[in-house]
Amino acid sequence: MRILLVTPRNPESFWTYDSILPVIGKQCVFPNLSMPTVAGMTPGEHEIVLVDENVEEIDFDAEADIVGVTGYIVHQERMLHIIQEFRSRGRFVVVGGPYASLCPEELRGRCDVLFVDEAEETWPVFLRDFEAGSWKPEYRPDEKPDMSISPMPRFDLLKLDRYHAATIQFARGCPYRCEFCDIIVVYGRRPRVKDVDQVMREVAEVHRLGGRQVFLVDDNFIGNRNVAKKLLREMAAWNRDHDYPISFQTEVSLNVAQDEELLQLLHDANFTTLFIGIESPRPESLKESRKEQNMRGDMLGAVRKVQSYGLQVQAGMIVGFDHDDVAIFEEQLRFIQEARIPVSMTGMLQAMPKTPLHERVEQEGRLLAESTGDQFVFSNIVPKGMSRLDLYRGYRWLIRELYDFDNYRKRTLEFLMHRGSQANRGHITAKDLVLLWRVLRQTVFRAGPARARFTLRLMLETLLRRPQAFKEACSFAVTHKAMSEYMERLERKLDAAIEKLEADGPRKGDGRN
Repeated sequence: MRILLVTPRNPESFWTYDSILPVIGKQCVFPNLSMPTVAGMTPGEHEIVLVDENVEEIDFDAEADIVGVTGYIVHQERMLHIIQEFRSRGRFVVVGGPYASLCPEELRGRCDVLFVDEAEETWPVFLRDFEAGSWKPEYRPDEKPDMSISPMPRFDLLKLDRYHAATIQFARGCPYRCEFCDIIVVYGRRPRVKDVDQVMREVAEVHRLGGRQVFLVDDNFIGNRNVAKKLLREMAAWNRDHDYPISFQTEVSLNVAQDEELLQLLHDANFTTLFIGIESPRPESLKESRKEQNMRGDMLGAVRKVQSYGLQVQAGMIVGFDHDDVAIFEEQLRFIQEARIPVSMTGMLQAMPKTPLHERVEQEGRLLAESTGDQFVFSNIVPKGMSRLDLYRGYRWLIRELYDFDNYRKRTLEFLMHRGSQANRGHITAKDLVLLWRVLRQTVFRAGPARARFTLRLMLETLLRRPQAFKEACSFAVTHKAMSEYMERLERKLDAAIEKLEADGPRKGDGRN
């Protein structure tokens, strides 16, 4: 059989870094790992074609016995369009992934077969059923799959040279119980991990295919800390033996700062960046959201501890908790500045389907609508400690201040000056010089005077104070361009939302309005 596996285009967000991609000569930051994983589960006698709309156009007239479509809630509109286009041409369409698992009721009847939850068990069963002509309209596994028997994803089917980084998965699930998080709904609270040898084979394969940066897409890489440490030791040895050809990034919880052995292993394995859900500097808001792992000590000190091991912290931050009032926006800005966090993915609280938060606010009559999956534009919750108008106005002010030239430059310089040494400092190469020219062209020669001044000042101060961090300063300069341009478009959407709220006036149940 010929099987076409389709990944929809990502909507613009903090994560897509659209303005950076032309500078670095890429089309997408990193691939969704879902379809390469499904391809890896598929018996070899079938022909598999992967199509990622982020790096290539979809040929809706392509011949295929089966078309598979995946995506998150944020992809729902595009997914439904893709499904309809293929079905209108008589293709047999199957759908899975996080959106299908969280909201199966929205997809029943719109596709031929629906996969709910993980597909290691159900995909091979479906293929046998399909060939026998006796498939079911919906497949759901009896239990969460054992990751140690999961086959290697088909990285070879990806157009890997079109992505900034490759993706690998070590574990699924997270042991914590954050009220707003849909991860524990989809993947559970018991972290399930691959064997160390499995992951190292994947690292070697990505390296063979030309990958030089890898994002481990785990929900919490240190959910099973003992096995994570074993893996890190092997990654460190592999990188050292191969002269550090790959740098790694991943997501962890803030309590990583409490384990110095773990931090040292992350450093030695050549991890450069950790995304950490910090959420709020306000203890009452953390307690409300059951984010207990962030309340075990001083958060500011924890972030700085991580940075001292040469690791950049990218923060996930949220405003709009029940214990947030109008003072939270300045508190958030102050924390990010003092924590020396250059990049903060700051959004408004969102009640995702099936989460404990969704259930609670629905019972309280404060659920405005179902989630769009985009917390950077919209909150579907009536806040308690302020009005919706206050929330949107405050959020708009906060994101503008976060990516103000001076605020960003100051905290970035502070990070670069205080960051610990890295495992692989690297050398300036011809490729680096080409990239520097592209950065200067976009952020100085073709930029307005304010951006040119910002870029040159960031670079010059870094050269004078810590020249070995110059490559990072260039990266942060172009990152700011991407962030600030996204902010401008986001602000226009927020302005429209604010204007509508102002026109509607105070309404019953709207926080303190």
